[in-house]
Amino acid sequence: MGFSVTLASAIVFIGFLVIFASFTTAFFQGIKELYYTAEAYISHERAKIDVKLQLTIEAINATGCIVTVKNLGSKTIFLKNQNGFNWNTIILSYGEGSQWHSYLIEEYEILEIRVSGTNSTFSPSIHDYLNFGEEVSLAFTIPNGAPEIPAQGIVSVTFASHYGVTASGEAVKE
Repeated sequence: MGFSVTLASAIVFIGFLVIFASFTTAFFQGIKELYYTAEAYISHERAKIDVKLQLTIEAINATGCIVTVKNLGSKTIFLKNQNGFNWNTIILSYGEGSQWHSYLIEEYEILEIRVSGTNSTFSPSIHDYLNFGEEVSLAFTIPNGAPEIPAQGIVSVTFASHYGVTASGEAVKE
């Protein structure tokens, strides 16, 4: 009887060691995954802090708008779509009273890229991005079949960058 108690105790002890080792391994693996997730989140948030944009609506007509987007942050903003990937999206909302229309616009025309506050411009075919202190004039139209922007209608434009940072502006169509 003495040997069987020792053997049973050893089996139970080994079982506890296995369970403890499994829980400890799972705990440390969870901590490691949490660390990697937090590190990725902080890196993404740091990138967003380095991006600052400002948007001004320059002109509105019945079927489109011209806006100016200024890069006030330290990250480069890419403007042209590449290999089917759209770097940025423009969100257009307009209407009056209770009748509002909103559209995502990913096709826009780069009219001019210039150093902010100067007449010094870049060729959009070569310089299709915004560095710190540069601004771009973008023209876009409402989608086919969309109702025209009404006179005295409120127009809201949001430029959403690939970093997740947005710039918004609002104006009234004269």
